[in-house]
Amino acid sequence: MTDHKLFFALRPDEETAERIARFAAAEHEARGLAPRLRPSRIFHITLHYFGRFDGEPDARFVEAAMRAASEVVRPAFDVGFERFASWGRADARQHPFVLTGGQSLEAVRELRDALADRLIAHGLPASKDYEPHLTLRYDKRPAPGWEVTLPGWTASEFVLVSSPQGMTRHEVIARWPLQG
Repeated sequence: MTDHKLFFALRPDEETAERIARFAAAEHEARGLAPRLRPSRIFHITLHYFGRFDGEPDARFVEAAMRAASEVVRPAFDVGFERFASWGRADARQHPFVLTGGQSLEAVRELRDALADRLIAHGLPASKDYEPHLTLRYDKRPAPGWEVTLPGWTASEFVLVSSPQGMTRHEVIARWPLQG
C-alpha cells in the first residue's frame, strides 16, 4: 500500500504554474544553474502539513480537517514572490530550492494562522511557524539565493491534498473558497 502525504495548500492555475516555471527556468539558466524543476502541475504553497500516513489518511482525521477548514473565512488575495532561496543545512542530503517572500506572502501567513486556529479548535495538530514558499526543485547542493519580483496569482481558494508517495501526483480532496 502506498504512503500518502496530507496537506492544505494554495495552488496556482495551470497557466500561472507554467508562467512561474518558465520564469524560474530562465532565472536558473541566467545563473548557470540547471533548471531541473518539479512538474508545474504540482506547484503549491503549503498552508499546513499533516505528515505522511501509512496508506490512505484516516477518514475521520480527514473529516475533522475538512470541518475545521470550512470554518475559515478569509478574503481572496494576491500572492507574489520576492526571492529565490536554497534552504537546508550545509550537510543536508537535499536542499529545497524555493520561491519565497516577505510582504508579498503576508496574506498567506494570515490564512495559515487562521487555519491553524481552527485545526487546533478541532483537536488536530497545527503550527503557525511554517514559512510560506513554493518549492521548485531539490538539489544535493545548496545554491545562492537572489531577489526577484514575480507576481503569482490571486488566491481564490485553498485545498486539502493527498499526495501518494513516489507518483508526483496531488489529489485534491476538497476545496474552500476565499471570499471577495
